[in-house]
Amino acid sequence: MSIVKFYWLLIGLAVVTGSVSAWAYNYNRYGSREGRLGAITMDGTINGKNVMAEVAKGYSTSLAKVEMLNDPTFDFGAMAPGTKGNHTFTVKNVGGEPLTLELGATTCKCTLGKLANSSLAPGETTDIELEWNVSAGKTTFEQSAQVRTNDPMRPAIDFKISGLVLREMEIEPRELTFGSVASGDPFEFDFKIYSYMDEKIVPDSQAFASEELTKLTQFEVTEFEPSEADGVHKSAKQGFAIKAKVGSGMRQGAVSTNFLFGFQKLDENGDVISTEESTKEKGDKYYFTASAAGRVIGSLSMLEGQKVKSVSGGGYVFDFGKLGPEDSTIGKSFVVLKGSEKDATNLTIGESYPDDVIQAKLGDPIGRGSMKMYPLTLEVIVGEKPIELSGKNKDEYGWVWIESDNPKVSRMKLAVKVAAQPRP
Repeated sequence: MSIVKFYWLLIGLAVVTGSVSAWAYNYNRYGSREGRLGAITMDGTINGKNVMAEVAKGYSTSLAKVEMLNDPTFDFGAMAPGTKGNHTFTVKNVGGEPLTLELGATTCKCTLGKLANSSLAPGETTDIELEWNVSAGKTTFEQSAQVRTNDPMRPAIDFKISGLVLREMEIEPRELTFGSVASGDPFEFDFKIYSYMDEKIVPDSQAFASEELTKLTQFEVTEFEPSEADGVHKSAKQGFAIKAKVGSGMRQGAVSTNFLFGFQKLDENGDVISTEESTKEKGDKYYFTASAAGRVIGSLSMLEGQKVKSVSGGGYVFDFGKLGPEDSTIGKSFVVLKGSEKDATNLTIGESYPDDVIQAKLGDPIGRGSMKMYPLTLEVIVGEKPIELSGKNKDEYGWVWIESDNPKVSRMKLAVKVAAQPRP
């Protein structure tokens, strides 16, 4: 046999083998399945005459009707890791036939009411008790259980348990924030710390991880006994109300740090608990930490509007946009002066850049409660050269300095964006 004939023979065998394999694969996957049109089968076993009877087999015709006498979702508030909880839900049969109950999927121990065959006669009620164990390692807890019924309108009831998992020490609010404060003003904020420890504790020190913030802060700590007014923390062993008084002098910008609450543990006799590594006088010192954040803003700011926007990292931009031949070259806004130094501060226009393109003027201040507002007028001088202050990079901005005669109030730089073609 020639090589050419052998080659064509191999091709023919490959085609036949591939076709047979493809047919077998498709038949096994699709062709061997029973054809159906809805509930009707193609082989005639279920047809138009008996289809309704077949469909009815999948639906309950029971007249039982279940009704929850309390909410199927229960929030236990807060519990410590390792503790157990339980809650009772109540169901009632408000239908005309016996109601059957059967435990379905569950993530906790679920006990049905003790009834024969878990059946409720019309008008009867029963309790469904859920028990759970709170595990450590998470800040929230959620478990569920499902009870199946023969109520055709409610074949299953989903019960849910949820709440907070407490640590040995908790803080409220969980994240400390003092919001936005003026750089020249003192401020204060309050929070509470709750102890769930078996040992009594005594506060030893309070500080922030930020050395600057710690130096400016005085702490007032008052111990109190937790009560119903403390909500989820009503079961805490001890409570401490803390007031942080921060003096003026914080640098402008975002603040993100940790609060450190130092404390010692006492034994049953009220003595400081110590170990071999610590002296009996000093004992061991423990720390509880929580995040703290806020923002220190300057006493000077701009009134934001369509053309004036703040930028990330601080500062403002006045955007003229692209000026056409007939567009106005005048822009107006307000400089805002806030804080305790507003009445002891005068503002003026300082250097501008380019000084032959950007000119600025401040009007007399307008008093508005805790602030003063200075009318600001900006003018773009369009001459024989095009203006390209598009702000694509830091060197493509114009700017104006707003100066302060008060050393406690920092001056402010206003960036300017504008593009314009020459005007004859």
